[in-house]
This record gives sequence, C-alpha cells and structure tokens, in this order.
Amino acid sequence: MKKNTFKKISLDNLEGLYQGMSGNGYTFREEQVEYARHVADALDDNAVLTIEAGTGTGKTQGYLIPVLEFLRRNKDARVVISTYTKSLQEQIFQRELTFTKQAFKELYQDISVALLKGKSSYICAEKLESQYDNGLEGKRLLTWLYFANTVFHFRDADGDSVGEKIKFYLNSDFFFSQMLNQISARDGCTPKHTRCPAQVVTAEAHSARLVITNHHKLALLDHDGILSGLFRNYIIDEANHFENAVRSAFGEEVSSRDIRDIIRYLSLNADKMLTRAAGGEAKNIGKALENMDTVNRIIEELRYAFFSLTPKANPGRVCELQYSDPAFKTADIENRMLSLQEALQDIGKHLDLLKDPDTCRMLKLHGRTLKKMKTDIAQLSGYAESLKSIAKTLVSQDKVTTYQCFSKNWILVAQLVEVDELIRNHIYGKKDCIVYTAATLCHRGSFESFQTITGLNQPLVTQEDEVSKEFRFQLIPSPFPEDAMEIIIPRNAVSGTYGNKEAWIESLAAALPELIRKNRGRTLVLFASYSDLNLIAEKIAESVATARHPLLVQQQGYSTVNLCDEFREIKESVLFGVDTFWYGVDFKGDTLTQVVITRIPYPSPSDPIQMARKKIMSPKEFWKRYYYDT
Repeated sequence: MKKNTFKKISLDNLEGLYQGMSGNGYTFREEQVEYARHVADALDDNAVLTIEAGTGTGKTQGYLIPVLEFLRRNKDARVVISTYTKSLQEQIFQRELTFTKQAFKELYQDISVALLKGKSSYICAEKLESQYDNGLEGKRLLTWLYFANTVFHFRDADGDSVGEKIKFYLNSDFFFSQMLNQISARDGCTPKHTRCPAQVVTAEAHSARLVITNHHKLALLDHDGILSGLFRNYIIDEANHFENAVRSAFGEEVSSRDIRDIIRYLSLNADKMLTRAAGGEAKNIGKALENMDTVNRIIEELRYAFFSLTPKANPGRVCELQYSDPAFKTADIENRMLSLQEALQDIGKHLDLLKDPDTCRMLKLHGRTLKKMKTDIAQLSGYAESLKSIAKTLVSQDKVTTYQCFSKNWILVAQLVEVDELIRNHIYGKKDCIVYTAATLCHRGSFESFQTITGLNQPLVTQEDEVSKEFRFQLIPSPFPEDAMEIIIPRNAVSGTYGNKEAWIESLAAALPELIRKNRGRTLVLFASYSDLNLIAEKIAESVATARHPLLVQQQGYSTVNLCDEFREIKESVLFGVDTFWYGVDFKGDTLTQVVITRIPYPSPSDPIQMARKKIMSPKEFWKRYYYDT
C-alpha cells in the first residue's frame, strides 16, 4: 500500500485506547504506550523497526492495538504476526486477541483473524483416506480411527504432538509412527485437497486481514501459491530466533526414513501390478522394482558411510559433512548421493505408465491406491532434486551440510551459514512495514549483532542510489523496578564443566528441593539439555511429590502448549523445561515467582553452524557472534 493511499494511526488516541482497557485484569503502563507509538509510527511510515522491550512491558498488546487500529482505518490492509513458539501463537490467537476485541466491543470485531500453523501440524485427509484398508484390525484399525478423529478436531489437535497419551499403546510395532509420517500434511498435501485441514486454514488465511503464524511459515509466505503477495506488513515477535527459522525454511532436507516408507508402499503395489502386467508395462514395472532395491541398498551404504566418518558420535548427533575430509572420499559419499538421486528419478520414469488411464484399468488399480502412488512418486522426485542440490553445495563455504545417523536411518540437511542477504532480498524490498521485537535483541546495549544477522547493517537503496526504507532501532526498558527482582548465584555453586558433571548433578539434586519448598512451588527450572533434565528429575521427583508440589517435565519431541496450560492451572507446581522454555512463555501473576537456571546454554563449539562461521569469520567477529547467541 502506498504511503499516500492509507490513513495513518492517530498517535494522540493511542494512550486513550490503552487507558480505556484499564480494569478487567489489565494494568496501564507508560512503557507499553511508548512501545505502541513506535510500532504505529513504523506502520504509518513503511519503516523497518527493531524494538527490544524488557520483561513486563506488554509487547503483545503493545503491537496488537496499533495493528488493529491500522487495519480498522485501512480496509484493504493486511498484517501477519509471526512467532517462534507455538505457545505464543496460541496465546495471541486464543487469549490476547479475544481479550482485546472484547475490551473494545464493536471497534475491532469486523477484522477477520486466522491462525496458520505449519503444515506438519495437520494431518492430510486425502492421505489418511488412501491409508484405509479393509484388512485393518486391532491396534492398526484403532490407529487409523484415532487419526480420523484428529482430522475432524484439527483446530484443537496438533499433528506435531499427536498421540502423546496413546502412542505408547498403539506404537508397539511402529505402525503408528509410520502412518503418522505418511499422512502428515508436511509434504504432498496440495490445494486440490480441499477437505484437508492444512488447506482449510490456508483458505481462511487467504480471506483474513490478520494472520498469526510461525517464522518458518512467514519466511516462505511468498512462495505459497495461494497466499503469495497478499500481506505487506509483518510483525516478527521472538525475533531473536528469526534467523534460525529462515535458515531452516530455505534449507534442503532428505530423510532416509521418509524415502523407505514410500518405497515400502510402492514396491508392495508394484509387485501386485507385475502379476497383471505384460509386455512393455511388465518390463517397466520390473525396472522400477530394481530401482527400489537399489534405493534401499544405497541408503544402507550411506548409513555405514556416515557412521565411518564419526564412529564415536552418539546416534542422532548433528555432524558436519566435510568435503575436505579424506574419509568423505574414501567412503565415496558424493557418488552414492548422486546414484541415489538417479535411482529415485528412474523409479518415476519407469512408473510413468500410471499416467495412462487405460493401463491403470488393466492393472486393476483402485483410485485411492493410484492417487497415493502418484503422490509418492512426486515426493521421490522432490527428494531427488534435494539430493542434487545438496551435492552441489558440498564445496560451498556459504552453506553447511550436516548429517544425523540413527540405528536404521539418516537425515541429510544443507543450509545457509548466514541469511542476511536472503532476508534483505525476500522481505525488505518487497514489504511495506516490518517490526522485529523481542525481550532480548541487544548485546551490551547495542543492536549491532542483530543488524548484521538480519541485513540491517547496510541501507536499502534503489537503483538510483536513494534510500528506499528507513531502519529504526528502539530500546524500551522493563517497567519492573530493579528492587522487585533478585539474581542469586549460590556461594557453594559447583562447576558444571564436563569433567565435574557427577558432582554438579549431585549438588543440583541436593539444592533444588529446598529452593522449591521455600518458594512453595511456582518454580521454572531451566536445563541446557534433556539428559541433564532427566537425570535431575529422576533424582528429586519423589522429594518434590512428598512436598505436594506437582512436577511437570518437558518431553523431547512433544508440544509444550499443554504443559504450559497445566502449569498455569495447577497452583504451586514445578516445571522442568529445555529449549523453548527459555523463551516465548508468559506466566502472569504469581503462577511463576522463581526461575532456576541450572547451566548457561552456550552454543556447542562442535555445532556445524559454529564451525562453518569459524571458517568465514575473523576470530573477533566469531567470538562476538558466539557470545551474542549465548
């Protein structure tokens, strides 16, 4: 929207809007109004604003009201709000927006809003239908019915954490996990699947004027055939994690498990087809089956090759695939990757006969089976292209290729080391207003590191060398008085270095129960790893339970939304968290009055991104960036 075609937000009225919300659980804060004015200015001026707001400022309402005012005044305008964590997306959509709309009664009721989660959060109804078989019985039938129920309740059920309570019962033969992987809307769920939840919410986002989504989805929004170009104003909350989301969104990934699951289904049906085929069709099907055997063989060869590069690495550890490593050439990894790519492409070529309706009738292929086979072949083609792209990046210094090895499978990923140019090219030059916000964006009072990360360290100029977009930076301090909080480092604290881990674990196990008891629960204990969390939880669970404080423990791979709700609802409880609990959670009132940090989460020096940065940065630049990340 051009500057002269829309109505600006009235800065004079902003304070009155916040004053009007007083009562009903809302407390007026000057810092929040100051924050809101900066956001409103950025929306009015088509600027890029980076604004850090200390804890307690009220960031969410601080940008929601200017956004809603902007949309109310400009009927053709649209805004996307993105966050890194699902818990904050749910909080904004379910609680904050509802509160704001109710507080102002009719003022913002006509502004349509949609929640747009990532596709992996949803189950594809078309894929699920193709998985049904009259031979399903027992736990396998229960699994299919469970997923069918999840499709119908997609607004409440999250595909990423589906099955938390019954997976243990249904997954004894791994059928549950295999089906979930095959029916996820993550891949192969197209706009033609009009009954699928992922397409329903996309259609809702297409009609909405305000969309709540995640950073990954936002980064790829203009690559979406339905949503591309619709939204020109972005509010990026939890912006300190935007870099990682962009890196992931534009990366290439190949999972051998996903390929094997597809091959398993295709080979089963190809075998049946072969019994009914003759002549050229039989020859092509036979060739396709040979290629499938080749794919399985190369996958296993690559697994052994990856293990040979880092034989002492724990399963699942992310390791850099280094082209310069002599073992890389000894294991013939690049040629095996290209051979796998070729075999995947050849499967599609030999099964091209599925495009002919007469051949499909002769082979007696049911519509459901045929549709799934075509989808699977398209996915194999996508994996082939990803392998080709990854192979090309092996010698590139601006990209890093990593692998993870497990007992039966592996994952191969290629990502950019730095994403500043990507962000500049895909966002700043194409959008009107962008607001970056978080509680921590500065390092020692300076935005310099964040500017470098997001490409804000150089002006955006036109071909006529004119500055086309203004970059603004603001710091809003926390409204909480310093004497209302306390940071305590125990005098008898034990070093948490690797060589002293046993003593450190014992000291934590001895100290935590007393800290929890004195604070009457209401405690969040933050860990740097799941291994530390599980060790401590096992040691102190009984003593915490004896003191009548419910202990809630984050489980790896599961959504934290339900855990956050439980912590809010269960008074005087204790929450053990890793990863996303370090940021993006909001516990109001006296739900949380004590945070225990067990170890500072320094980035691992062996992390592939850190290692790649060391190669392209000066030592001074590298360590400055390392401490900023910490």
